[in-house]
Amino acid sequence: MLKSFQIRNFRLFNHLEVKKLSNVNLIVGMNNAGKSTFLEAIELYASNISPMTLLDLVESRQGSWISEAQQHPQNFLDNPIRRLFFSHRLPKIGEEGISLGEISLNPNIHIGVAAYQIKSDDEGTMKRTRISSDQFDKDLSSIEVVLVAEEGEKTRRILRLDKDFREIRRGSRVVYERQDSELKYKWQFVSTENIPNRKLAALWDLTSLTSLESEVISALKLIEPKISGVAFVEDISKGRSSDNRIPIAKIEDIDEPLPLKSMGDGLNRLFYIMVALVNAKDGILLIDEFENGLHWTVQPKVWDIVFHFSEKLNVQVFATTHSRDCVKSFDSAWNKHPLLGAFFRLEAKNNLIKVKEYSVETLTDSIEMDVETR
Repeated sequence: MLKSFQIRNFRLFNHLEVKKLSNVNLIVGMNNAGKSTFLEAIELYASNISPMTLLDLVESRQGSWISEAQQHPQNFLDNPIRRLFFSHRLPKIGEEGISLGEISLNPNIHIGVAAYQIKSDDEGTMKRTRISSDQFDKDLSSIEVVLVAEEGEKTRRILRLDKDFREIRRGSRVVYERQDSELKYKWQFVSTENIPNRKLAALWDLTSLTSLESEVISALKLIEPKISGVAFVEDISKGRSSDNRIPIAKIEDIDEPLPLKSMGDGLNRLFYIMVALVNAKDGILLIDEFENGLHWTVQPKVWDIVFHFSEKLNVQVFATTHSRDCVKSFDSAWNKHPLLGAFFRLEAKNNLIKVKEYSVETLTDSIEMDVETR
């Protein structure tokens, strides 16, 4: 479990430090203060700088867009991966790049740019030798420009930067790591658009027929007391694709099961959160805009459930919100579990993002005095 976290040169963050994290962490702040970016940084760290996670983060914000009026990038410095770096600029070879990790943990993971020269030895075997920026400027023959992740003395080549982004996305020989075999943490992400149906079905398959299935159904009763079960079935109206399974719910006194999507945004949002939560055991759960679809009257009970399962399943939760009701609900649950929560606000000052951290007492006092906390 992360006890603290620091970020350097990632998207909006030049340098950000959160000194105290806990089991359940709520992040607030005005628009463009970096709430979602903080979740992305945690995800990237948890993935151990997975190339697929890197590419997904770029494309999630349309960072790879190309206009018909534009020429295709001619230089590795124009690679869309630059969108992940502070000021949208790739570091030059040897310059400081992105750094992620716990404040007390040295070293953190550093993401930067390196150049390798490819040469054949006397036996015809191809070898890559890392070269300095001076050597790179002098000799550009047989050079690969690579995004690297460095941690202590260990360096991993992640992907080629001197290739078209579309080729990188397709993989081939320009992505060096295809498997996420050495994750820092396993994680689940509930975005503002929730979880893709295909992934949700796969997660439910891991949950159904276990002791946690009844826990999820019990949570759903907060919104629909008559729900007694959930299953995923094939919807052949969508054809025979791999994404045609939909959730249906059994409701007492109704013979025909109902599509879960027909039962309101709140029930669906709660289902997404619960399925992700129980499948993040011993890992991390990220929730962007926690309150989406959840009426303010149900949010205190949902937070109680999140605190309970975070401790029970050893899940570290990071959530964002814009809602004052959500903050008040979180505060209520945190006061019941004072050792399990953390709350901080991201604030833009002088074009830099700063952190304001609250204790359980200061958050409660701020709410009672009607001080703005969002």
